[in-house]
Amino acid sequence: MNFFKTLLVFASLMVITSCSNDFELTENSEALPVVYGVISAQDTAIYIRVEKSFVSQTVSGKDLALDANNLYYDDADVILRHQKTGKEFVLTKVDGNYEGYPRDKGSFADAPNYLYKIRKNEINLIRGDEYKLIVRKTDGEVICEATTPILTEMSDNTGDVLSPSSSAKLSFIYGSSLDVSFIPDKNAVIHDIVFTVNYREIKNGNETKKSLDWKAGINVSNKSGGSGQVYNYPIPGRNFYQYLAGVITANDPLDPVVRVFDNIDMSIISGGQPIKDYINIGQINLGITSSGEIPVYSNISNGGRGLFSSRTTFKREGMVLTSASLDSLKTGIYTKQLNFK
Repeated sequence: MNFFKTLLVFASLMVITSCSNDFELTENSEALPVVYGVISAQDTAIYIRVEKSFVSQTVSGKDLALDANNLYYDDADVILRHQKTGKEFVLTKVDGNYEGYPRDKGSFADAPNYLYKIRKNEINLIRGDEYKLIVRKTDGEVICEATTPILTEMSDNTGDVLSPSSSAKLSFIYGSSLDVSFIPDKNAVIHDIVFTVNYREIKNGNETKKSLDWKAGINVSNKSGGSGQVYNYPIPGRNFYQYLAGVITANDPLDPVVRVFDNIDMSIISGGQPIKDYINIGQINLGITSSGEIPVYSNISNGGRGLFSSRTTFKREGMVLTSASLDSLKTGIYTKQLNFK
């Protein structure tokens, strides 16, 4: 899992960056397990968060949440089981604060910040196979379970990304669209398309490298084409220039800066069905006529709360613009004030 590092740019997905502090965590006054794990065969290590809810008739929930002793199981093992072989891999309990993944400040105690970890070389997730997450007490009682297939990443070597092709230059034209088309793993059903714009700023003789992540497509889930396997997302060309104009400060003639475009990296971050279901359910009751009550999605057994799924990332680096798009960047109506040369 790598939700600590990304966002999977699934920032809009909300599940890829953090666990919700807004779950209704009690049913019939019984504590519930709360689990979060989005795993990938591409990551160097897998991290899974396992916590529990808390109930007290005498202490407020706010005070309970500030005591880390109330958040974690003392006698639980966290296991990933390869369903095909039955082999089990036990994760190690670590403190995320010392792993480089501090917990966000909020309602819950942030130290210790227990996570369960296993390194890639200890498990070697097999793409396409199913793995079951098991949270089990040391006496053998199962607290909760969930299952996910491991997604296979797309690759230029196998031609999974149809457009733009690996040899194409990116063309952002005001009056037309850039089509991003791809064929992902059959279990990858929701996608974010991100362009990382790499450029340099030169000011007073000093050069600084800059990068910006443009989230051009969020929660892409519509397929097209005769085979029903192709995802296609048209990106209006003018959106590229409008994005840059909105996030880069205009050049000040009294304190000039020169900008030089280098290249663009394209990423497609893909998630499994539970991630899509989480988003769709969260959006069901958010309209103007809604009751304001947001349904809770979870694929954790035994009444647990949370999410266990898989994700994968395609990345193509060093793409360049067509000469026409480069001219629009330098002199176009949206970006001419940015002083790209």
